[in-house]
This record gives sequence, C-alpha cells and structure tokens, in this order.
Amino acid sequence: MSETSPRLRITRRSGNVIVNAEPGAELVIEGGNGHLDDEGVMNIRPSGGSVLEVTCPTGTDLTISTSSGNIDVNGDAGSVKVITKSGKISIERATAINARGASGTVDVGSCEGECRVSFTSSNVTIGEAGRAVVATVSGNIDVDEAGDAEVKTVSGNISLGARGGGVMAARSISGSVEVSVPDGSHPATRLKAVSGRVRCDPPPGEDGEVKIKSVSGSISVTCR
Repeated sequence: MSETSPRLRITRRSGNVIVNAEPGAELVIEGGNGHLDDEGVMNIRPSGGSVLEVTCPTGTDLTISTSSGNIDVNGDAGSVKVITKSGKISIERATAINARGASGTVDVGSCEGECRVSFTSSNVTIGEAGRAVVATVSGNIDVDEAGDAEVKTVSGNISLGARGGGVMAARSISGSVEVSVPDGSHPATRLKAVSGRVRCDPPPGEDGEVKIKSVSGSISVTCR
C-alpha cells in the first residue's frame, strides 16, 4: 500500500458496515471518524447511525470487527480479515480472506489466495478461491471453483468444484459431499463413508487428489 492508502481497521458494536474499494479513490468515511496510529493503520469507528460506509482505494487491506450487523465489501480489496458474532458477510473480491464468527451467512465472490472461513452456524458460498479452508458446525458449504480446498462440517452438505491438479479434502459427519473435477481429469481418490452411497466417475490417476470422509451421508466425485 502507498502512504496515501493506509490499512484500515474498522470497529463497531452493532450496525452495518459497507466498504467500497474503488480505483483511484480517496479515503472517505461516512457515519464515522478515523484516526491514523503510529503503525500507519487508520482506525475507524462509528459516530452515530446504523450504517458506517467507507470508500477506499483498490487493494486496501481491511480488518473489520463487529458484534452484530451486516458487512459488505464491494470492489477489489486487498487482504480482508473479519471477526463478527452474528450477521451477513459479503465480500466481492479480495486477495486473501480470513473470516470468523458465530452465526450468519458468508458470501465470497472471488479470492485470489487463501479464503479461510470459520463459523459455528453459517451457510458459506465461495465463487472462486486459490485455496478454500472452511469449517462450520452446521450449515452448507458451496465452493464453485478452487485450486485446493480443505473443508469440514458437522451437519451440512458440502459441494466443491476443483480447478484441477490440486488437493480437495472434505469431512462431514451428517450431510452429503459432492466434488466435481474438470472433464478428462484423473485424480487420485480416497473416499470413505460409514453409511451412505459412494460414487466416483473419473478413473484414478495423478491429476490432483480428492479425499473425502463422511459418517452419515453420500459421497460423489463427478466430472464437469
């Protein structure tokens, strides 16, 4: 980041947070105020109202902490770290993501690097990621496309789309697990279900690896 584009640390107890990362934008804070600390981090807190909206340059690194309320990150952000107790998280695009919380939903459009999500109760949807690392106690996990993935849930369905050539690992206690690989791929597979149907369409090979464990639920590996 340049000197005119500091890292942002946004903190509020309750209410919505909106961040718009726009090319060439100046830092603008609506519904709050900011203080630049000695480490070059802009600390932003609300000054009243239910919405805190921040406009910043493309590629800005963000740390957002809330107790409750929705968090929306629009545009192309840098590294995004989110800590919340409850609320909906929506991140359009980021270079890396680390989101933790108790309950709510998580919706990620695109993450260039690692997308790490850890929630107690949440449905997690990721469009694409270099590496998806997701853990929930309850809730469905859907990843459209990832280079590598490591996902686990106690109660919920898992759906993963492999970019091809990486490692796709999934564990579920109660719920189905579906992994799709590119047409023509021949991944190595290790599939284990205590009770449930196991289906594997692609022949074995060395195009990455698919590792799935399920206690109660079906397992399927298909081509697309």
